[in-house]
Amino acid sequence: MSFIASRILVPLGVVGAFFGYFQMAKTMPINADGASNALQAWEMLHGNPLLSGWTVTDVSFYTTELIQYALIEAVLGLHENVFRVAAAMTYALLVVLAAALAKGDATGRPALVRMGVAVAIIMLPLPGVSYLVVFGGPNHLGTGVPLLLMWLVLDRGKDARWVPFAMAVLLAWGQIADPLVFYIGAIPLALVSAYRLIRARTYRGPDAHLLLAAAASVLLGRGALAVISALGGFSTHAPPTQFAPLTDWPEHLRLLAVVTAANFGGYLPDADDPVHFAAAIVRLAGLGLVLAAVVATLVALLRRPLGNRVTQILALAIVLNLAAFVASTLPTDLMSVRQVSVVLPLGAALAGRVCADWLAERKAALVLSPVLVFFTALFVWQAAAPACVDPKRDLVAWLESERLSHGIGGYWNASDLSLISGGDLLVAPVIQGDEIKSYRWGSRAQWYDPQQHDARFVVIDTSGAGRRTVDAALRQFGQPVQRRDFAHFAVLVYGHNLLVGLPAYCVPEHAASMAQCPPLSAVESQLLKSLAPGEARPG
Repeated sequence: MSFIASRILVPLGVVGAFFGYFQMAKTMPINADGASNALQAWEMLHGNPLLSGWTVTDVSFYTTELIQYALIEAVLGLHENVFRVAAAMTYALLVVLAAALAKGDATGRPALVRMGVAVAIIMLPLPGVSYLVVFGGPNHLGTGVPLLLMWLVLDRGKDARWVPFAMAVLLAWGQIADPLVFYIGAIPLALVSAYRLIRARTYRGPDAHLLLAAAASVLLGRGALAVISALGGFSTHAPPTQFAPLTDWPEHLRLLAVVTAANFGGYLPDADDPVHFAAAIVRLAGLGLVLAAVVATLVALLRRPLGNRVTQILALAIVLNLAAFVASTLPTDLMSVRQVSVVLPLGAALAGRVCADWLAERKAALVLSPVLVFFTALFVWQAAAPACVDPKRDLVAWLESERLSHGIGGYWNASDLSLISGGDLLVAPVIQGDEIKSYRWGSRAQWYDPQQHDARFVVIDTSGAGRRTVDAALRQFGQPVQRRDFAHFAVLVYGHNLLVGLPAYCVPEHAASMAQCPPLSAVESQLLKSLAPGEARPG
């Protein structure tokens, strides 16, 4: 039975999970963040491997999701389902890696319980905020793949001599793609290794080598980014890592509780029927297990023997991620959940390693099978939901019928239109307020060059403050030769190139890595807060 389970049933389950996640992803509209990454990967495949001319966000995804997207596009081409396939693949990998790391050294029934706890915590994203984080395009959640992989290598490699070298390379790989790996990867490894050296009263051995590996990874990662920049590769925005005033921390703590519950599928306002409400309650219980595992692991650090290194790293990484959320300026609203999204896979692995034995001793593990059966049934139900019919497809079809190939649009209505068209359209993102300006965030400089492109239309979201943007476009560009409305979108078509004289805009708090930014008007400042660039929101 064990042979059948490991060689046949498990692979079949992984494949089934991937297709289920893909069907769930199809219920979500195309997102501008994921679309921008798809366009970057397409350029990497077609002669621009260093993404020359691109200004990415504060997370490059260069060595992780962009490579994944490029491989998918090599098979599917530039297609709107690219980021959905990638999201399904990433989440399936997270489930598998979390279960494998939760298993640890256990065998037999204890191993099954450990993996079952991890899978129960992570396997089922629920509609709402959870879907948005999982299927809305790349964010910190995908960073869980390299993190879980490196801790799995550390766990399986034990104290082998090659392990520190592998850790340095894997940590550098992760840091090139996402600066968060420095804070919840390199730092936890360094702190745990240093603590274990102090407790052991030595400066030699595996922990000393791992401490050096953590330091070396920072040099390797930053060195690689410097080389890419020197060779004319992509530019990145500096991460927004400012400390928040102490007076903001109480509100950040409240928001942390909300977003952490949402991250674990326990955001009750999203539960619009009794079945999903029950699932959310169970998911909150899973969050409770993770918090208990974190506390137990940190308390155990004060005792002898030293305990398991990987378990300690997981617990410390979770604490650092949550603490950084409270102390920083990152918390803004519910969508700040993406800032702590990687806590879910790390927590699932930690809970499996720490809590499964408790549950088995107290016979509480008997509830694990019913929970997994319930979640599996709900998984199938959610996977059978109809796919989203994106209203932007009609907009794209009309533009193509009018032979309009290049234009501009607000960030959330630009790269996604280009992706829907399969690259036949090029819609460059702009900031829309009192004045429309080019927006260097997930975009390429050449898109705004009037010598290379002739932008003849602007796409405006007319919901909310969009009508004011229409007025701004009329003031800035004059009367259009044609206007076409689609749901809450307006397309203004002009007889001249809109790129000529188009002013530039960049994000002031990241100006250190960009050209000097012009001062913002009050309207633009408010727009920036509402857009929260990089957040995975549907357009």
